[in-house]
Amino acid sequence: MRLLIIGCGSIGSVIATAADSIEEIDRIYLTDKVEGKAKSMMKEHPKASHVYFHDDAIMHALDDVQLVVEAASQEAARKFAPICLERAKDIMVMSVGAFADDELRERCYALSKEKRGRLYIPSGAVCGTDGLRSASASQIDEVHLITTKGPDSFKNVPYLIEKKIDLTKLTEPTTLYDGPAREVLRLFPKNINVAATISMLGVGFEKTRITLVCDPKSRANSHLLIVKGPFGEIRAETKNTPFPTNPSTSYLAALSAVAALKSIVANRWIGV
Repeated sequence: MRLLIIGCGSIGSVIATAADSIEEIDRIYLTDKVEGKAKSMMKEHPKASHVYFHDDAIMHALDDVQLVVEAASQEAARKFAPICLERAKDIMVMSVGAFADDELRERCYALSKEKRGRLYIPSGAVCGTDGLRSASASQIDEVHLITTKGPDSFKNVPYLIEKKIDLTKLTEPTTLYDGPAREVLRLFPKNINVAATISMLGVGFEKTRITLVCDPKSRANSHLLIVKGPFGEIRAETKNTPFPTNPSTSYLAALSAVAALKSIVANRWIGV
């Protein structure tokens, strides 16, 4: 198998390291808007080659790969997910918040069905998605995600800057948002991609409730997923270690991509 990774940040690096160790993967292409990132990461991975971040070079790489992994941004997901699926290429999307756009999501679903390219969305930094998926086979009455992160996770968020919310002055846990998933994904596009994952699995972007909390004492990114329905109740709590270089991202999110990659290569799916 040959793999293209779009985005050479924290998550992309973890995926590339794992891909290097998977025998069935013989080549890894790396690309990033910041060319230096891709070139630097290439030196650390024996199977890796650098691809310039422009359309012709990326399209040429697409011809040679079986799987694309987007680990860059919602902007990259919006651009490359339909391109890959149109060309019948499998793609794993990490910036799943892009699919809060109904038109994009339905287009990708239709392309996947028509062209037979697979769309993979890992569970990310939240646990309980397996139970939510099972519950969605029948009726779900409520899906509520309560996410708590430290101030470092919310640096340079335009919404907070616009509202003149100074997180350095917080002395106790403070709710930054409480409402539908669709809006939180617009206001905090780099902080809570898991809101999109559970919305797509469960009751949709309008009915899924998200509570986003900043705790000045928090050293972990925590998620409490609550699902209620005729099946009973699910309460799944996850306390994640943030990446030192990117506190808005949890290490478990990268590991979920690695686990998905291993399942794809082995064509073996357990717990689905």
